Amino acid sequence: MTNRDLLAAIFSANDDEPAIAALEGLLRGNDRGAALLIQPLPNPVYLSSGMMYAEFWPEIVSQARQDFAKEKAALEKRCANAKNITSRTLETPANVAGADTAVAARHADLTIMVRPDGAPIADERRAVFEEVLFGSGRPVLLVPPGWRPGVIGRNIVIGWNAKREAARALADAMPFVEAADQVAVVTVDAQPSPGGHGAHPGADITAHLARKGVSATLRNVDGLGREEGEALLADAVAHQADLLVIGGYGKTRMREFVFGGVTRTLSRISSLPLLLSH
Repeated sequence: MTNRDLLAAIFSANDDEPAIAALEGLLRGNDRGAALLIQPLPNPVYLSSGMMYAEFWPEIVSQARQDFAKEKAALEKRCANAKNITSRTLETPANVAGADTAVAARHADLTIMVRPDGAPIADERRAVFEEVLFGSGRPVLLVPPGWRPGVIGRNIVIGWNAKREAARALADAMPFVEAADQVAVVTVDAQPSPGGHGAHPGADITAHLARKGVSATLRNVDGLGREEGEALLADAVAHQADLLVIGGYGKTRMREFVFGGVTRTLSRISSLPLLLSH
């Protein structure tokens, strides 16, 4: 886990302190980190006639940039007190903020963000998170709003359903998994299937980890009627996990992202740091 290039994609130095703290805590050795402050400039507002509010538009943009300058100064001050973290900015129209952030994320090994739900400007955050998850080709680490800095990756739960996205997430999480003290593979309501879990759900992926030198516990959890994401989170919390790894399931429909059930649930409610990959 050396020479990594990590990125925290943020909207506010204060509101996104959990993401900056997570970035700071993950840096080791020759790792480098950057905090990318995103400035989604307001999109033009038009009258029904098609005319823009030209009279007010310069003032709206000017105020947004003044607020951004304050956030930039706060971030620079925060990064000055952190080792190996630089500050960067991204000024972009709000309607393409997600796509532009995804491009930045492609040039990092991992992007860290505050979980949108429960944070300020949740809708804007979620739009950017979705673009980064589905469009960057890189893993995303979500930390809960208000998360207190602590160890990430000492006790890991891998949510496993034998699908492509789960395999991709596990591959992206391997630097964490190989360095962890405890690793558990957890399935929820899993059934034997020749095209997925095989005869014994979770056994094949646990054996794969063993061949890579990782001793993982296998837990096949009864969902007890709960959503899969809720059951997975409950198990992780009960076993005092500090990182939950899942596949980022979803697809685009009419240019909008449609999350799979587990991804949708956990990206909204997870009380633990959550590593997702699509």
